[in-house]
Amino acid sequence: MKASTPNVHPVYAIVGKDRFLRGAALSQLVRTLERDTDEMGPARFEGVQATLAEVLDEVRTMSLLGSRRVVIVDEADSFITAHRGPLERYCTTPSDGGVLILLCQTFPKTTKLCKIIQEKGAVVGCESPRGRELVGWIVRRAQEQYDKRMSYPAAQKLREQIGDALGAADAELSKLSAYVGNRGEITPADVGALTGHHREEKVFAVTDAIASKDPAGALRCWEQVLATDRAAPVRAIAGLAWGVRRLLGARRDWDSGVSIRALAPRMYTDPTVLQRRLERVTAAQLEEQLRDLLAAEIAVKTGASTIESSVEKFIVKHSVADTGTG
Repeated sequence: MKASTPNVHPVYAIVGKDRFLRGAALSQLVRTLERDTDEMGPARFEGVQATLAEVLDEVRTMSLLGSRRVVIVDEADSFITAHRGPLERYCTTPSDGGVLILLCQTFPKTTKLCKIIQEKGAVVGCESPRGRELVGWIVRRAQEQYDKRMSYPAAQKLREQIGDALGAADAELSKLSAYVGNRGEITPADVGALTGHHREEKVFAVTDAIASKDPAGALRCWEQVLATDRAAPVRAIAGLAWGVRRLLGARRDWDSGVSIRALAPRMYTDPTVLQRRLERVTAAQLEEQLRDLLAAEIAVKTGASTIESSVEKFIVKHSVADTGTG
């Protein structure tokens, strides 16, 4: 029989909007339970497909070696809603030989089930950092997970490039860690060289196709932008608007007399590519694109339109025919 881990609870709820944070909390918990987990390892169910009977049968299965059966229900919000009463009864008198872990986005503290799990087990909150807290999280993650120092300006630059998605930030930190190799620090220049260029090129591929009057190509490029954050497509629209805004700023500076060579490093590209981009579109056209993207973002957020129809309408409008501005 394995040595028992102290303070193991029979039921846990891991709660938070961010899937990456929930996954990190789950990984830590599973590592803590490793000595108590039976030889088969944790069983995992998808909440939208799992039945109550199969989950409870699994968690009640006794191991011949005396260890515990660990059962995970992922995306358990709908599962909890469908089986709240039976789950309340189970959690009141849970199996001694099992550990049930529910991963959910929301879990109101006022519900009876939450109060039962707080009494009989543990509720683990995963609150997503925001604003300056997110920058601090990036700094700590770089040090704790990848053993790399990172200044606040470098972390802020990374956040500006990839947005607020923690999973995307961690993926970029992994790439940056490999990029700097044995060097102990990730600098703003490293972020610009690796992350900024990658993101902007995806966004500018859309604007290039629009400027070339290639709607099919623009839609293909948009799919690549959207693929970077399919869990939150509105953020992908915001990212596209961010790219158009940066291109608009460069166009205005160029119109005011700033040289292409001075602008190119700021845009993470070479002068020839940037000049070709700026020559294809006027400031007025970019301003109209930006207005339409912001309108599309609002329409999707309020449910007035779908992301597919909003972006398709935007691309067709700006790549098939001239808008009459400029």
